Amino acid sequence: MKWTIQFKMVVLFSVIIFIGFSALLIISNKVGEENMYREVHEDMVQSKKNLDIALNQYFLIHNKRMTTVSLEAGNRELADQIGSAVGGVVTIYRPDATAYNAADRGGDTANLYSDYPDVKAAMDSRIAYSTQTKQGRVRASLSFPLQANQQLLGIVQLEKDYTELFKRNLRFQNTIKLFAAIIFGFVFIASILISRKITKPIRVLTKRSAEVAQGSLSADIQIATKDEIGELASSFTIMIDRVREQIDVIEQERDEVKQVQARSKVFFDNVTHELKTPLTTILGYAQILRDNGFTDQAFFDKGLNYIINESRRLNTMVADILEVSVSSTVIQSYRFEWIDAAEIIREACEDMSIKASKYNIGIHYELEEQLYLQGDRIKLKEVFLNILDNSVKYGYVNSIIEVQSFRLGDQIAILVRDQGEGIGPKALEHVFEPFYRDKDINRTEKGSAGLGLSIVKNIVEQHGGTVEIKSIMHQGTQVNISLPGESKA
Repeated sequence: MKWTIQFKMVVLFSVIIFIGFSALLIISNKVGEENMYREVHEDMVQSKKNLDIALNQYFLIHNKRMTTVSLEAGNRELADQIGSAVGGVVTIYRPDATAYNAADRGGDTANLYSDYPDVKAAMDSRIAYSTQTKQGRVRASLSFPLQANQQLLGIVQLEKDYTELFKRNLRFQNTIKLFAAIIFGFVFIASILISRKITKPIRVLTKRSAEVAQGSLSADIQIATKDEIGELASSFTIMIDRVREQIDVIEQERDEVKQVQARSKVFFDNVTHELKTPLTTILGYAQILRDNGFTDQAFFDKGLNYIINESRRLNTMVADILEVSVSSTVIQSYRFEWIDAAEIIREACEDMSIKASKYNIGIHYELEEQLYLQGDRIKLKEVFLNILDNSVKYGYVNSIIEVQSFRLGDQIAILVRDQGEGIGPKALEHVFEPFYRDKDINRTEKGSAGLGLSIVKNIVEQHGGTVEIKSIMHQGTQVNISLPGESKA
């Protein structure tokens, strides 16, 4: 059986209070009884004194001496007078403890004093009293010897009724028991209410803990007590919040891992596809040349040219793949130093102007000088060459490529704008993905594997910058690069 904290508290309080009140009742009963018997004892002592005085007065008033004869003759009168003086029933006994008025008391002398041990004590010249309870009544009997010249002349017995005293004591004890029962009931009910209030926060915590164990982290704990339980509830709430935050982080990282895995799968699928195309071409022409030999010189030259061109494209593709792999790793082989971005952009524009001139494309640049930043000269030049190369590839013949660089706050802005076919809205969402190429655009130059912009994005991000592409179909494309600039110390 499961015992709750409330049940244990109620039982504990009840047992403690029960034991306390039981001990109180026992002590109270004992003290009351002792007080009652003390009162009887004091009354007996006082009655003995009063009996002595009454006896002396009786014999003085009647001018008699205390002898066996006088007692035999006047025992009834003596008993009545001294009994009325002390307020009790007095009986005079002979030395052998037989009553003078035995006939009046039933005539059975053998049992006249059998129920009174104090009479037996008086026969031995001792003063004694005893109490007896019969039929709901309590009586006390005091006996003492009557002596003259060391001779036992008789025995005086005084009987007094203390029934009312005992009833008063019993009523007092019953009153105490009633109050004890009422107080115990009150304490019992109060302990139930108090324990329920004390354990309510614990029940709430237990319920919320069970909900958390079932996976519900949205449990709200409303406990406003300013004690240890309130502190426990506050700590429990903080713990749930921390767990929820950690789970959110884990779920986010899980989603990121899934995305990385998906991108990796796409990457390797694209690598397989891109590598398969030139290899298939090379293998096909090599087998044809082996089978036909040199019988057809024109076809032989054409086949060799295809093999050479596809081999070069394959070599370029493998180099680009390795570049992407290196630029995506955690540990980068970057050599950061103070460099002037304007100088590097100018070099890239001059290098690409030769290729652009083949298509009668001009590269015009306006560069703000002394655009210093911490970066890798070779990597950044590769970025600008890739962007300019794309502008040449996909720009219209007899068009202009505009290049600008300037400081914008604490950033260095680089703009490359071409005049070409442009990129569609759907393609813009994927241009930075490896091997992605817009199939709606007819490339004027073969050999691209679609890795250039992916490499650009990785290098720019490694420098703490951002790259953005905007394009309008049939008008051209603009590449915006932002790099963190610094003032050279």
